[in-house]
Amino acid sequence: MTLLVGKQTRAIVQGITGNQGSFHTRLMREYGTQIVAGVTPGEAKLGIMPGDVFSPGGVGVASRSGTLTYEIASYLTRAGIGQSTCLGIGGDPITGLNFVDVLKMFRDDKSTDAVVLIGEIGGSAEEDAADFIEDTKYAKPVAAYVAGRAAPPGKRMGHAGAIITGTEGTADAKMKRFREVGVRVAEVPSELPRLLQQQKAATIQQ
Repeated sequence: MTLLVGKQTRAIVQGITGNQGSFHTRLMREYGTQIVAGVTPGEAKLGIMPGDVFSPGGVGVASRSGTLTYEIASYLTRAGIGQSTCLGIGGDPITGLNFVDVLKMFRDDKSTDAVVLIGEIGGSAEEDAADFIEDTKYAKPVAAYVAGRAAPPGKRMGHAGAIITGTEGTADAKMKRFREVGVRVAEVPSELPRLLQQQKAATIQQ
């Protein structure tokens, strides 16, 4: 049984009758998801990830970026590293879950033995996660990537959460804080499989 969704999960699709809703509903059903109903109030949609990039395994992935979620999952899969749960939490200022919430769930999940965090500029989600890792002496290895290093201060990038104000919320600051608490941080997404393997090996040696 997976952490949040699995074969036992029954799902309702919100926005099922639109072109995108019906397209992704068909893909979810082909992947094996139990779609039991659909409604059309058209406001949100569940499930846009391409299923062929994921593979079963022990790495929990949490991401503020939808696109990077499946890009990095693809790198992990090609490196022979499967995933237990891949979760997009979104990058807006207020989200239903944050990195700390997810780190707690992955910590307690027996099917997860390592964690990948995919962050981005803006807000303090990454710094909060780093504080939690440090304060709790987080037992599972964590690797991370932070998008947006080239973003200019004061310019919104993509959505409301991805904005730098002064020196707050920069990618460099987030990467620095992760490294301070022992998280290995990739310079580019393709480095994550190698860094994760190094982090797992270092954790075993401790």
